[in-house]
Amino acid sequence: MKKIISNLIVCISIVIVISCNDNSADKNDKVVSESSVPAEVKSAFSAKYSTASDVKWEDAHEDSIQTYKAKFTLNGKKMKAEFDTKGNFVKEEEDN
Repeated sequence: MKKIISNLIVCISIVIVISCNDNSADKNDKVVSESSVPAEVKSAFSAKYSTASDVKWEDAHEDSIQTYKAKFTLNGKKMKAEFDTKGNFVKEEEDN
């Protein structure tokens, strides 16, 4: 009986750990074409990252706010930056 209870506790612990490591925000981001990104967003991105290359866009969300995430290369580093639908800068980080 003790062995069954111990195994059950281990299984439940594994399920809890796996569910806590869920990066669902990144999983829900979907790739979009540059033509579907609002002009304000593309303009703000170009002004802030004029030397960026290999730009790819995703439809994303920051909390409950609709955003557009750009993944790009800047000075040899892979980066990502988010802008809201009006082109306001939300955040940037290095993309690993």
